[in-house]
Parts: sequence; C-alpha cells; structure tokens
Amino acid sequence: MSQSASEFRLEASFRKRLYFFTGMIVFTLTAYILQLFNLQIVQGSENSLKAERFVRRSESIPADRGNIFDRNFLTPETSQPLVSNSASLDVILNTSLLKNDAKKVKEFIYKFCEALSIPIVYYEKELQESRLIKKIRSREPFVLLEGISREQQERILVLDNINRYVYLVSSPARVYHMGPALSHVTGYVGKPTTSDLQEKEIKTYQLIGKGGIESLYDTTLRGQDGFRIQKRNTEGNIEEERVIEHAVPGNNLILTIDRDMQIAAYKALKGVRGTVLAIKATTGEVLAMASNPAYDPNILSGKNKLERSNHFTRVTNNGGFLNLAIQSRFPPASTFKTLVGLAAMESEHKINFDPKQTFSCPASFTLKSTFKGVPDQVFYNWDKKNHGDLNLAQALEKSNSVYFYQLGYKLGAEPILAYSRLFGLDKKTGIDLPGETTGFIPSSDWKKRTYGNKWFDGDTVNLSIGQGFISVTPIEMALFYMAVVNNGKIYKPYIVSEIRSPLDNSLIQKTEPTILRDIPLKKSTVEALKEGLYLVGYSGTASGVLNSPSLPEIAGKTGTAQTRRRGASSSNHAWFIGYAPVNAPPEKQILVAAFVEYGVGGAASAAPAAREVFKAAFPPGSFPRTDRSRAKTMEEEAPVEQEAF
Repeated sequence: MSQSASEFRLEASFRKRLYFFTGMIVFTLTAYILQLFNLQIVQGSENSLKAERFVRRSESIPADRGNIFDRNFLTPETSQPLVSNSASLDVILNTSLLKNDAKKVKEFIYKFCEALSIPIVYYEKELQESRLIKKIRSREPFVLLEGISREQQERILVLDNINRYVYLVSSPARVYHMGPALSHVTGYVGKPTTSDLQEKEIKTYQLIGKGGIESLYDTTLRGQDGFRIQKRNTEGNIEEERVIEHAVPGNNLILTIDRDMQIAAYKALKGVRGTVLAIKATTGEVLAMASNPAYDPNILSGKNKLERSNHFTRVTNNGGFLNLAIQSRFPPASTFKTLVGLAAMESEHKINFDPKQTFSCPASFTLKSTFKGVPDQVFYNWDKKNHGDLNLAQALEKSNSVYFYQLGYKLGAEPILAYSRLFGLDKKTGIDLPGETTGFIPSSDWKKRTYGNKWFDGDTVNLSIGQGFISVTPIEMALFYMAVVNNGKIYKPYIVSEIRSPLDNSLIQKTEPTILRDIPLKKSTVEALKEGLYLVGYSGTASGVLNSPSLPEIAGKTGTAQTRRRGASSSNHAWFIGYAPVNAPPEKQILVAAFVEYGVGGAASAAPAAREVFKAAFPPGSFPRTDRSRAKTMEEEAPVEQEAF
C-alpha cells in the first residue's frame, strides 16, 4: 500500500527529530566522558587535593625571612648574620570545640588569663563583642599568645581545662643580633596594617618590613609560604597531617656595612643625639650608619604585645625612629667653608681669586650699611681673636670666619648657591633606605616670596660660613666631601651589596658602584682644598683629637652651627666630616661624617665620634704615616679651643 504524501512528510520529520535527539544524546555522553576523564585522570591529583582541602583543614606554613649579613660574608654556614630567625611557639585557640560561640570563647579567655596570670586588659580589644564575633567567623587562627616562654608552655600542658582547647604552633621570630646599634639600617618587622593589606600582596598572618631595608626589600626577604592539610578529631587533636607545599625561605641580603665600624659608630653616640656615617670614598658603599636615639628592633618585632606597645610609644616620643643621617637637616656651619673656597677657585674669573693670596683677620668683619640710619653690621670671628694674614689653607686649618666673610662677600651669593645645587645639597642621594629627605638651598626669589624682602649682603656673609637659611642632611654633606676626595666624582651611596639564594647561595643580584655626579674640577682647586683639610687634623681645630700615633692621618673639617638658642655654647650643633688615610690611594680611603645636636663644638663632640670609627677601620699598624706628620700621644695633647662657627 503506497504512502500518501502527508504520511511521507510525517515520517521524514520524525526521522529528522530522531537523528537530532540521538545526536544530542551521543554528544552529551561524549562530553560527559571527556570531562570525567579530564577531572579524574588529567586533573585528578589537583582535584583530589582541592577536595581534600575542602573536607579537611588547610593551614599555611609561614616562610622564614631571608637572613642579613655584613660585608665580610663568605657562606651562610660560616658567617655570623646581622639578622636571622629563630623558632617560637604560638598558642592557638580551637574555637570549634567551643561551638564557635562568642560567649563560650569569652569565658574561656577569662579562664586562660587566670590560669597563666595574664592581665585581662591584654585581651581588651579581642573581647569586644563585635570584634570577637568577626574573628570567630573569619575562620583564621585565633592566636591567644605569641612566643610563649617554657614556663608558660609547661603550665598550659598540665592544665586539662586549658590544653584541650588550644594547640601550639611553631612560628618564626626575627632576631636582630646588633639590636639598636643597627636599627635604622635594618628596620624591624610587624603585622600588616589595614592599608598594607589593601595596597600590598600580603596575608594577615604574615610579617611585613617596617622601616630600613626590612621595608625596602620586603618582598625579596619575605619568601614563599607553604601549606599543609590537617585532619583533627572532635577534640581538636591532629590525627593526620600532610605537607603539600614546603615553604621557601626569602633571599639573603649581603650589606656593605662593616660590623666593627658600625658598633664603633653607635658607641660613639652614647648619651648624645646625633649620627655617624662612614662611606667608602670610591664606590659609595656605606660602611657604617648609626643614629641616636635608636630603638630595639627585637622588642618591636617581638611577640609581647604590651612590651611592643610601650617601647613604640617611648621611641616615638623620643624621636628615635628618625634616621638623622638621611632624615634631618641642619645648617652645615664651617664644613660649608670648603664649598665656598671651591666656588671661589672655580669662579676665579669673577673675582680673580688665588688660594695663596691672603686676607687679613682683625677679629671681625664690618659690613657697611647702605641704608640711612641703619648702623653697620659687625660679624665676629668664632674666637674674637686677630689671626693676622691667612691664605685659604690656613683659613680652613683655623676655621677662620673673617677670611670667609670677606671671600663670600667678594664672590657674591649666586656662585655659592649654584655650586651648592651642583653638588646636590638640595637633592636626595638615592640611598637604598626609605624616607630620605633633602636639604634646602635658598635663593633671592625664595626670600622675596617668603619674607617679602630682597637678598641682602648680610645674608651672603652668613651663607659664607654655612649659617643663615641654608640647611643640609649629613649624607648630602658627606657626598660633597666625597667629590673633593674623588676630584669631582660622587658615587651613589648604597647599603645592599648582594642578594643571594637561600638554597644554594647563588648570586641573584649584585650592586655595582654608580657615579651620581661627575663635576669637572681643576687640579689646583682639589689640591688647595686637600691641603687645608689636612692641616685641620694635623695642626688645626681638630688636631688635639685626631693627630695621634694610634690613628692614620686624617683630613677633614670641623663645624659648629649656631641655633636659635644663641648664647651658651651648649646650644650649638657640632659637625665633623673627614677622610683617611690621607696618604693612601683613594680606593683605600674612607669618609666619615659625624653630627651631634647641641654638641658644643665640632672638635668637642663630632670629631671624637668620627675618631672612634677611624680607629675601628684602621687598627694600629694597618696604615703608613708621612714624614711631615708630627703625631702626638694622647697624653701630650693640649686642649684645643672650640670653634663657634
């Protein structure tokens, strides 16, 4: 029986639908089988781990931060670190055993404090209801105590009503072996702040660098955390633990710091507020950088919350977080006379200046008034004595202010200010430490904007001895003297010399000396300045402190900056910047800058501080002395009058 046309169309339509649905079923089954193969075979291990993480508790393993060594580093095993890690125990509360009930957790904390004789105020913030609930719900480890003592550990273990609800976890602790002596270089570590968590890739339990190289090289030092999976029973005890990823420690840092010189610099500042800085003249390597008052990074990085808080408050109130070497600025005083002499010699076409020509010192310099009814202004020498005729080297030797009053007045302010800017006295040095500030170089336009009047000749006279509006940081001034030592070359100062792998000690990164500025100076200029600076330590203002057979020959310049509290000498700031050994090749010389707030005079406190660093750098027998040296023993030294400018 033949099919009608309508039946044929129905059958054809049915076949098409059958083929379509059959195809869909085959496609779906194929896709399902492929996905099953992918999940169980191709990604089986990874998905198994994810499933295990879901049903069991995963816990991070904090990585040790990298160790920090001084310049004498050989290998991690044979070198004594400046900063390292040690293991400590933290007490973690298992809130699940308390049904994650905020009331029960609060009651337990009271019992815990009573059992371990801990003031309940220790948990004042944690016991706030909203904060407590949030902490429980976060499912993050509820840390009760960090870095517990052996006595606390024993008491916890014997108290059944305590130890069944807590468990002990090993956590790394940072150890700063030089303590406050190196604190402004190393910085310290602590828990991240809210802003840290928002701005940086860091977790709440991790430690983050706070200040110093711990901060600047934080990601380099931090390492990579691992994690483990734990299975616990209903009582909170670990039944099974498996490490999935091992923690990788952070990279090690090798510093340019010399341990002995650093200790000497810090000890030299005992009882005073100031800074001492030592730099290798031809590379920019910072050999020592001490600032006082300081702080103890072991306390601030420690586990005792109350001790941390109290120490932080004391240090803040005392200004101890300020690294005076790079974060303070003061008038350079007589150390600036060297730059004035340099500006005069390099600008000889302006005033036809010869460093051998003399100016007379009648104990004062009178600046004639150009305004009717305004008296002449008299500027006195620091000792108010007549020193006779002096050339440039003799004026530097005696720190004669009248000589520089006349020289600065004759030269004018603009060349002095121009060379100040050229040598970077108003620019950051770029040292690898956070928070560096800059000095300030004034100008006539600035004075008009600020004070509403023009630049006067009296401003130039004050400027010529490093007083008035100008201010510099100790490290900026040290780099100017580096230019004198290196015939115009200034190297960028740096502290981190190498970054090395903690696994095989392989070199990851090495810092090479970088020329920051190369200022062409006439040979005669450098020779004249070096002669004057040599005389300062040989027979001048610092000779009573620095001319000794136990020391190398030291060239440099003292300075005493007047403050707003004019009058008593105890209100003056003290400077000394110098280098040694004078007769050694430049690559063997080191530069030391010392600054002491209210230090009376350069030779009274700053030069003695620098002397201690030179002693540590050059022990007796390690340096030659020239024939012209007439070194005196310390017993023979006569007191030297302290300069006041």
